[in-house]
Amino acid sequence: MRLGKTTLMALGLIAGIAGCATAWAQATATSQQTSPESSGLTLKVFTKLTVEDVTVTDSKGMPVHGLTQSDFTVKEDGKPQPILNFDEYGTQVPSAQPALPALPPNIYTNAQPPAPTTSAVNILLIDALNTSPPKRMYVRQQALSYLKKLPPGTRVAILELQDKLHILQGFTSDQAVLLAAMDKVTPKTVFDTNVINLSQLCQLLNTRSQLTVDALDQIAGFVSGIKGRKNLIWFTTGLPQITWYKTMIVRAPAGFGLRDPIDLGLEDYTPELHKAYSLLTAAQVALYPIDPHGLVGPLEEPGTGEIPIMETDLGRSFVRGSLQEMADATGGAAYYNRNDLDTAMGEAIATGSDYYALSYTPPLSKYDGKYHTIDVKVDRPGLHLQYRKGYTSLDLAKLTESTAQPAGKSKTAPADVLPPAVSEFRAAMGHGVATSTQMFFDVRVQPSTAPAKPTDPPVMGSLNPTLKGKPLVRYDFQYTLPAGQITFTDAPDGTHKASVEFDIVAYGEDGTKLNVLRQPANLTLKPDDLPKFLQRPFQVPLQLDLPPGKIFVRVGILDGESGKIGTLEIPQTVTRP
Repeated sequence: MRLGKTTLMALGLIAGIAGCATAWAQATATSQQTSPESSGLTLKVFTKLTVEDVTVTDSKGMPVHGLTQSDFTVKEDGKPQPILNFDEYGTQVPSAQPALPALPPNIYTNAQPPAPTTSAVNILLIDALNTSPPKRMYVRQQALSYLKKLPPGTRVAILELQDKLHILQGFTSDQAVLLAAMDKVTPKTVFDTNVINLSQLCQLLNTRSQLTVDALDQIAGFVSGIKGRKNLIWFTTGLPQITWYKTMIVRAPAGFGLRDPIDLGLEDYTPELHKAYSLLTAAQVALYPIDPHGLVGPLEEPGTGEIPIMETDLGRSFVRGSLQEMADATGGAAYYNRNDLDTAMGEAIATGSDYYALSYTPPLSKYDGKYHTIDVKVDRPGLHLQYRKGYTSLDLAKLTESTAQPAGKSKTAPADVLPPAVSEFRAAMGHGVATSTQMFFDVRVQPSTAPAKPTDPPVMGSLNPTLKGKPLVRYDFQYTLPAGQITFTDAPDGTHKASVEFDIVAYGEDGTKLNVLRQPANLTLKPDDLPKFLQRPFQVPLQLDLPPGKIFVRVGILDGESGKIGTLEIPQTVTRP
């Protein structure tokens, strides 16, 4: 059967990730349509349930399985809260099945090889903004050591924080791809730390703090469309500026003076940090900060790139306090004063892969802006619980509207609310998001050799305006769905109807959307045609114009009737003919 002629939808580029799988149950998300270069995020979140992820380990640090809802008690501000929902998540071992066959050239599939998997995904964040180049290269070495022994099925993304957040590699369990991505880690210093006076130091701290908080907000948006827990393994010396950092500077070594840093322009980023924690926990992100200093030894030699205050014992003590606060606020764990960073990575990922999800209705009906404690206990001796110890009651809808808009960008009017399945599909098509496998498919990707038809538009897709007039290369995309995957419903006239959407999004190395194609297909079959249709593969040819260079092409399918999604991200090097 051939598809009827359909019209390409010239939709605006989705500016951020929506469909938030938040720590607030029954959250409703809306995508914001803006220009292609925008990365804004609009979320509408309504507080219904508070979800608390709890990891439980024994005296040897091993995960404890098989606990029941009756084993747990939850208190908020010291008052017991009835647990409304309870689930246990952990590693799932697949049934025996043959390995995937080798694919022909230019053919890609979103089918995953059989391997143990967990509901949690993991993010390695290399902090080039707040970590000196020597320590960063040590982190890279340790990360490579861990990735070389990566357990099968472990899904990892690699991000780097420079003057902005960069996705070095989206979520994948492909060990070779992850190892190659570590070669992109920045070896140079992002900012010159050879400051002359305290005023310059304060300005530098303000800049780095703002960039760091912005990056945490962006990470929350980046993974908000992914269901389940996310473990953020962050190699960092901590946020440069928090409340007690003022004390550090006042007590700084001779040469910086003892003037009140507030008079010199030092800003307190504690409120922004608490907002970031709220967004992260709403997206079920647990922070696992790792101090790249390793074991505390002799102080750093001058010229290593560290801010001088960080080269003191006092500075390092505050680093540990900062890391511990991050972990406590989001339900993770802090690692410091150890050299085996690769082992710490493994412990963080292993611990965060087995957890219990509890939910309860928060007692407050309004946001009061105050901090509320959470206390979780298990009615069994000798167990260690890891969870977020509380939260600041903030309106997340207002937070995302105010913090997700990029600097220098004007806010646009909210777009119409998308159906949940479409919203989730848009989120799944974000750069670097984990591969979706509810719908399996193969796709052939290669430069087009067929001459353009007279009816073809000048440019295939919704091109980023910055590429207008630039040379482009037309690519062919041939989707193949195995038989029986498309869901049909019975129409009143006796026919069978289905709707499928095929999306292609091209991203630059910095995550900028370059071109987008959204191709809907509505199918109507007579009763006698349906059995034959369901017994054979379904193929759809599409074309998209791509700019020369190294890019990432994300392809995806949405089954409109069932809401099932399939996605895949393919690195491509486009060469001008």
